[in-house]
Amino acid sequence: MGIAIPSLAQKTTLDGTWSFRTDPTNVGEQQGWFRPETNTASWDSLPVPGNWDLRNEYAHYVGKGWYRRTFTTPTRSNNNVARLLFEAVYHDCAVWLNGQKLGENHSGFLPFEFDVTKRLNANGLNTVVVCADNSLTRGAIWNWGGIRRPVSLVVSNPVRIVRQHITPSVDLSKKSASVSVRVFLQNHDNQAAETAGTVELTASNGFRRSLPFKVSLPASSMASVVVQTTVTPKETHLWHFDDPFLYTSNVTLANTGEKQSNRFGLRKIEIDNKAYTLKLNGEIIRPMGFNLVPDDRTTGNTLPTWRIKEDIDLLKNLGCTMTRLSHLCLPEEVMDYLDERGILIISEIPLWGFDRFADPASATSKDWLTRLITNQYNHPSVIGWSVGNEIGYFPKVLPYVEKAIAYARTLDSTRFVSSVSHTGQFNPDIVDLGDIGLVNRYGQNLGPTTRQQHEKHPNHTLFYTEYGITQLDENLDGKLNARLLVDSIRNIPYLIGASLWTFNDYRSRFNGTKEGSGNRPWGVVDVYRRKKQAYFAIRNEYNPLRSLTLNASATSANVTLTPRGVLDLPAYPLHGYRLVWKRTDAAGKIGQGGLISLPDIRPGDAPKTYALNWQPDNAFAMTVELITPTGDVQADTTLFLQKPLPPKITYTNGGRSYFNGTNGGGLIRIHFQKDPTATAYKARFGETGLTQETPTTINDFIDIPKLPFGKTYQVALIGINGAGETQSAAIQRIKVDSLPYAPPVIQHVEPADGGFFIGYASPETDYIYRVQVTSTSGDYTNVRTVETTNPGALFVSQLTNGQPYFFRFQRVTDSWTDSDWSEERSVTPDGGQKPAAPVLQGIIRDGNEAVICFESVPKATGYVLDYQPEGSTTWLRQSISAAQTGRFILTGLDPKKTYQYRLATINPTGQSTYSTSLTGKPNDKVQRKR
Repeated sequence: MGIAIPSLAQKTTLDGTWSFRTDPTNVGEQQGWFRPETNTASWDSLPVPGNWDLRNEYAHYVGKGWYRRTFTTPTRSNNNVARLLFEAVYHDCAVWLNGQKLGENHSGFLPFEFDVTKRLNANGLNTVVVCADNSLTRGAIWNWGGIRRPVSLVVSNPVRIVRQHITPSVDLSKKSASVSVRVFLQNHDNQAAETAGTVELTASNGFRRSLPFKVSLPASSMASVVVQTTVTPKETHLWHFDDPFLYTSNVTLANTGEKQSNRFGLRKIEIDNKAYTLKLNGEIIRPMGFNLVPDDRTTGNTLPTWRIKEDIDLLKNLGCTMTRLSHLCLPEEVMDYLDERGILIISEIPLWGFDRFADPASATSKDWLTRLITNQYNHPSVIGWSVGNEIGYFPKVLPYVEKAIAYARTLDSTRFVSSVSHTGQFNPDIVDLGDIGLVNRYGQNLGPTTRQQHEKHPNHTLFYTEYGITQLDENLDGKLNARLLVDSIRNIPYLIGASLWTFNDYRSRFNGTKEGSGNRPWGVVDVYRRKKQAYFAIRNEYNPLRSLTLNASATSANVTLTPRGVLDLPAYPLHGYRLVWKRTDAAGKIGQGGLISLPDIRPGDAPKTYALNWQPDNAFAMTVELITPTGDVQADTTLFLQKPLPPKITYTNGGRSYFNGTNGGGLIRIHFQKDPTATAYKARFGETGLTQETPTTINDFIDIPKLPFGKTYQVALIGINGAGETQSAAIQRIKVDSLPYAPPVIQHVEPADGGFFIGYASPETDYIYRVQVTSTSGDYTNVRTVETTNPGALFVSQLTNGQPYFFRFQRVTDSWTDSDWSEERSVTPDGGQKPAAPVLQGIIRDGNEAVICFESVPKATGYVLDYQPEGSTTWLRQSISAAQTGRFILTGLDPKKTYQYRLATINPTGQSTYSTSLTGKPNDKVQRKR
C-alpha cells in the first residue's frame, strides 16, 4: 500500500521518454499493443512523468493512451524481490510486462505497485506497457491524462519493510508525549523467517531512542510488530503551523541492513462541539485557508517539486493555516512539504456531487479511503479525513457516509472524520454524522446562511471547507471584495474558520467556465501563479494581526501592531514572531534595517507600538514586515519615499479589437516592462493632448478600447506608487489602423525541457494561434512556425536546451483574418540546466540572528546558504528547503563576530553559481559587497 522504497533496496528509475499512441476507437488491447513484438515505428514519444494534454496535438484528447518502454533486468540474487512502482496514472489503467497482464488500477491520485519477481526476463530486455484512460472526470477539474508521476523498479530482499505507522500521543498537562511505532513487514519467500531490527527515533533537539524488535514471519505472509517509548518534557517539542518541528523514525533490519525513514510530529488536536472551539496544543485557534487545485497549464497535474514548493510557499505567504486543501489525494512529496512548512490539512477522497461511488456497497470508495489513510497516516499536517465532497443529493448518501466514517475510524482513531456538505440547510444531513461540520457555501454575505446551518445542526462546530462569491477574471486586475466576504463570517462563535475556493485558477471543461482560454478563474492567482488584485485583498484579510501601521518621519518611525479580536477570523496566538524593517534603494537592495523579536501576541490583546530609528539616507522606500518563525512574511506595509522610475514601453499597436463594428472598433495596446518601483500603471492619451486616462492596472499591458479608426493618438505610460506618479520618458504617437487585429495578449512564457510554453488570453473570436521561432533575433525569413487551435496555452517542442530562441506570436480570427505580430520575446529551454544564481538583497542582523533577504528564483527547489566569520577560510553551510519565500532566519551566530554570506540556488539538475557575497557587523545596519 503506497510506495515505500527503503534504503539499500536497488531502485531503477523508469522515468524518461516512452513511446505513446492514442486509442480513440478502443482497439489497442484487441490488436495486442501490449505485446513486446508490437511495431512502434509510427508511435509518438512522450515524457514520463507527463500528461498528454500538455502537447498541442493531444490537448483535448479523452480516452485511452498507450505507453511503452523497455528496460534491462537489473543484477540480483535468486531470492530478491522485484516490484514495479507507479506513483500515479490518471485515471484508470492496465499494466503489462513482457506481454503478461500484471493488473489494473482505478485511481488517478494514489500510488500502486506490482510484484514482478517472476515476470522479469532473466538478464534480458523487458517491455512494460501501460494503457491509461482519462475518461473519468472528478468535479470541475481537468482530467489530465497519462503517467503523471514517477515510475520505478525496486529490487529488495525477500523479507522487507513495507511501511511503519507512527502514533504519537501528547499529554499537555505533563508537557510530555508517548510514541508508538507499528512496523509492517512482508516475507516474499516460501520459507518462514525470523527477523530482528531497530526503530531509531531522533530529533534535532537531542532526543534519541533505540527500540529493538523481533518478529516471526510465516512463509509468503505479512506481519507487524509494535514498539513504544515516552518523550520527556525536555525532549518534547510540539508541532505547530508556526513551528513545524519534526522527529524522525528510522527502521533498520539487522540481517540485511535495509532501512526506511519517516518523519512525524507531536501535536494535539481537540474539537469541542459544546464550546465550539478547535484547539491546537491546548490553544484555541480560528484558522483560515485556501483550496488548491493541484495543476497548472505547463506541468498539468504532474506536480514537479518546484510547483509543489511554489504553491505551498505562496499559501504560507497568504496566511493559510488550515484547509481541506484538495479534493484529490496528494502525493507523498506534497505531504512531506506540508509537514515541513506547517499547514493543517483535511485529506479527502475524490467523491463529488451526484457520485455513484457514494454508495455503502461501493468497493471503489472503500479502496480509495483505505489507501489514503494508510499512505498519509504519519503526517502531522493531516488532522482529519473527509469521505466525500458535496454528495448530499445522492440517494444512498446517508448510509454511505455513516459506514465510511465508521470504517475510517478503524483505520485511524487519532483524527476526526467527516464528509463535506453543501446541503446543511436540511435536517437530517451528512453534517450530523461527522466529528466536525464541514460545509460549503457561496455568496458575498454568508452570515444568514451560516446561522441557518447552525440552527439545523447545533451540535457541530462549523468550518467552511469552501466559501467564495463567484468566478473572478484571469486578468490580473480581477478583484475580490475580500473585506465584505470575510466580515460576513467573522465573530460567529460556532464558525471556527474558512477556506476560500480557490487559491489558483485551473483548466476546466465544466459548465459555466468563464474564460475562452478554458481556465476557470476562481483563483487569487492565475494558472501560472501570477498574483491578481484579489491576492493582495485576501492576504490583508488573512493577516494574523488586525492591522500593522507605520508612521514615519525623517529618521524615526512608530510601528503599531493591533491584534485580532477573540472571535475574529483568523485568530490565534502568535509565538516567536519577528518584526523586520528595511530601507531599500530602487533595486530593492537594503541600506538600513532592523529586527525586533516580538513577545507573545494573543487575540484580544491591546495594540503594541515599537519605535524605529535610522541614520539619514536617500532610501527609495521603507518596508516593515511581520515574519513568522518559519520565515514567512504574513503582513507588511511599504512607505514609498520617492516616485517610481519612468516606466519603459516595449511595444505598441493600434488596430482592430474583436468588435466587428466600424464606429469605435479600434484599440490601442501598450506593452511595458514592469518595474519594482511602481505598484500600478495607467496610460494617458488623447488626440491633441494627454486629456484622458485609463483605469489603473497591475498587468504588463494596457488596452485603450472603443477608439475610431484612422485617428492618431498621443500616448504616455504612467507608473504609480504611494509617493506619486511618473510619466514615461517619451510620448508615443499611435495610429488606429482599421485592418489588423491586435495580437494575442501573452500572459506567460515558461521555458521547459526541449521547448517552451506560451500562455495567452483567448477571446471567443479567435480560431488559430501561430508562433514563429528563430535562433537569430529579428530574423524571421527562415523560421519554424507552430500553429494550434488550442485556447489558453501551447507548447513549442523540439528545441535545444540551453540555447536562446526568439519568437513572435499571432492569432487568426474566425473570419480568417491575421492579427499583427506580437513584440519579439526570447526564451531558453531549461531541461537539464542548472538554475540562475539568486540576488542577495541584504542581511538584517540582530545579536545571534540574521534575516537573509533575497530574490527567489523561478523553479527553484531550495537554496544553499554559506556563511563564515570574517577572516575564516571555512564556510559553514545551511540548506534552505523553502523555494519562494525570499527570507530565511539564520540563528546561532556569535553576536560579537562579523560574518560573510553567499547564496546559491538548487534545482533537480544541480546548484547554481553563488551570489555576490555580503558582509555585516553585529547589529550593523549596512551590508557591503565583497
